[in-house]
Amino acid sequence: SLLASPLITATNELHRLRVVTTQYIADVSLSIVEMGNIVACVATGLGWCFCTAAASLCSSCCGNDKASSVPPSATSGRRRSVFLLIISIALAFSFQYGVAPALQPDGSGSLVPGIGGYLVESWASGCAYETAELREQCSGNAGVYRVAGATTLFFLLAAVTAACKPSANREAWPAKYALYLLLVLGTVFIPNDPLFSPIYMNIGRVGGTIFIFFQQIILIDLGKG
Repeated sequence: SLLASPLITATNELHRLRVVTTQYIADVSLSIVEMGNIVACVATGLGWCFCTAAASLCSSCCGNDKASSVPPSATSGRRRSVFLLIISIALAFSFQYGVAPALQPDGSGSLVPGIGGYLVESWASGCAYETAELREQCSGNAGVYRVAGATTLFFLLAAVTAACKPSANREAWPAKYALYLLLVLGTVFIPNDPLFSPIYMNIGRVGGTIFIFFQQIILIDLGKG
């Protein structure tokens, strides 16, 4: 009986510790589940907000907010045109710093089966410089001319279309974006010389000078007004 009493006490203590530990683990698990539910609810709400904002932005940039019977305003199609210009800037950077280095003689673009050699020759035409660095810079500049040329052609076509049908400036923008991307893709297969360098390069210089001139006039007019 002297030995049984401590054993019974130790057994009861172990049982009590097991009950306390089990309860503690259950409380911690419940807290983790509740925290996970809170995080999931917050993430779902943020995801819904971001998706709604993205859908609204896409609808604003790509959709048609008015019927064709409504006369166009002075700002018709402005947001969609700005969005296209943002796309053109991103494409110009990717062509200059991504595509052009890849389409060098020792780049990964030369390994494209069938058309790799043609693309390398097309992007290297008109870039007969002594060093590889200068040739790569020349190809990168020609990549920017490609995107700029496609953008110029797109807006010329858009201007002609708007002159024939004024409401067309705010219609069918998803198709217009697709047409623009096809134009940019088509320029990849056109050699640099002579279309982009020097023809479009000089056109861009003259057009940029005229744009800066009129921009200064507008800024001076705004300052005086």
